[in-house]
Amino acid sequence: MRKISLILFLVATIAASAQTVPSDSLQMGKCGGLFSVSPTMKVRFSPGNLQYQPSTHLCRFAAEQTEVIGWKPFYGNQRYQGWIDLFGWGTAMQPTCYSVNPEDYRFADWGFYCGLPTDGGKIWRTLSMDEWTYLLSKRPRARRLYALAFVDGHYGLLLLPDNWRCPKGVYVKPGPKEDYINRYNLEKWALLEAAGAVFLPCETQREGTEVRGSANLCHYWTASANGKKPLEALYLLVDTFVPRASSAPKHLGMSVRLVQEMYE
Repeated sequence: MRKISLILFLVATIAASAQTVPSDSLQMGKCGGLFSVSPTMKVRFSPGNLQYQPSTHLCRFAAEQTEVIGWKPFYGNQRYQGWIDLFGWGTAMQPTCYSVNPEDYRFADWGFYCGLPTDGGKIWRTLSMDEWTYLLSKRPRARRLYALAFVDGHYGLLLLPDNWRCPKGVYVKPGPKEDYINRYNLEKWALLEAAGAVFLPCETQREGTEVRGSANLCHYWTASANGKKPLEALYLLVDTFVPRASSAPKHLGMSVRLVQEMYE
């Protein structure tokens, strides 16, 4: 019975993939900037966080980079017609897995299994922790290519592409600045976004069907398990000081942001 359900989920997801995320150039162009995640690999980010609709088994990206859904009292309802965006680690084949047992989680990349439309045949995937580390601390000028920011009232992490040139009329103070956080209205954010900037909004975590943690922190799953703690996986944590690697039980629900590999 479980195999039949899994097959039906995959068929429904793939068949409906053309409806899940607009793949026109305007939508994809929102995140046109290229980001080095290793000495030989560049990526571009999806135009928003991953979202899932339990009642239809469809996935999509948030319409805006600032958009978050967070915890809802309907988590756990397989017939829920709204959208959710807090996922257990690697739950591409079972996005509504709410088990609080970390042993129930085996990594399946959301970008590969969720039937999301591709652009130019490039498959979406999740960054590893090593790739996040390279992007934030090892790529050329790394420390000057991210910042803490409020965008239209949403707190989060602002990522700047490799070839960043700040547009006229906007100022970005980069790096982990405890005493200074950039603030942008929608007009200024539009200039940053057009220049290739990416924004990772903060949101709570989820444990089972209950809310957990602060909405003032970023929690983004990576594709990396914790080699020293089998029941945990690594995620990108952004607090009021600096983005860094952290580890948590695999059953916790967190945000997911995908990338495509790009070649200049």
